[in-house]
Amino acid sequence: MQYVFPHCSAKENEIKKIQGISRLFAYPAKPHFENNGQIVILDSGAYGLSLQGKSINEKYMKNLSEHYQKFHQKNTLCIAPDVYLNPCQSMMNMRLWNKKGYFKDVTAVLQCEKERFVDLPSLFYQAKFYKDYANTICFSNPNLNGEQALYFKDELEELFKYCKSLGFIWIHNLGAGWDIEDIKKWKKIKHLDSMDSIAYYNDGNALENLKLFREAIKDEF
Repeated sequence: MQYVFPHCSAKENEIKKIQGISRLFAYPAKPHFENNGQIVILDSGAYGLSLQGKSINEKYMKNLSEHYQKFHQKNTLCIAPDVYLNPCQSMMNMRLWNKKGYFKDVTAVLQCEKERFVDLPSLFYQAKFYKDYANTICFSNPNLNGEQALYFKDELEELFKYCKSLGFIWIHNLGAGWDIEDIKKWKKIKHLDSMDSIAYYNDGNALENLKLFREAIKDEF
């Protein structure tokens, strides 16, 4: 499993020199590939919009598509135009995105309707829907922590195994692994390929925490 470190504007000049780490850049941040990690995620920015009470519209989609077209590389996951905690609108957005002929190689997002909730019928339905649009997929419920995930371990493993059976070659957990113990708990959930969180720079000590994360989890990942 990979741990993905999101873009940190305050320390990016130093972080980009660190080799071998996977990265995430949320639109409209301009990505780079200097870390030479296993993957780079170009995120749609949907979560940031939700914090502003906004969501992705058609104009945003067009700009996002152009961004992906310009910056994607072979090891890049480009996140579909999802809507945080809104599975229905996320699926509608994917259909519209495809109808408009926007950037093809996007990563679908399984959205939960409620925080701290795992609705398997909805999640299975979404996975089946997205199989015709993508071959990589994300799970999004940042408020479901590792301990809660272990409570839903059987359900989550059933979901992720189902995603793999549908042909999804990579499953990323958006917004998970908020400290070392949380990472280790999520690591016990089978079939996940990667996870990310902004935890490493939340307290203003990005470089120190990045080093601690890498040292603490190197045997785990």
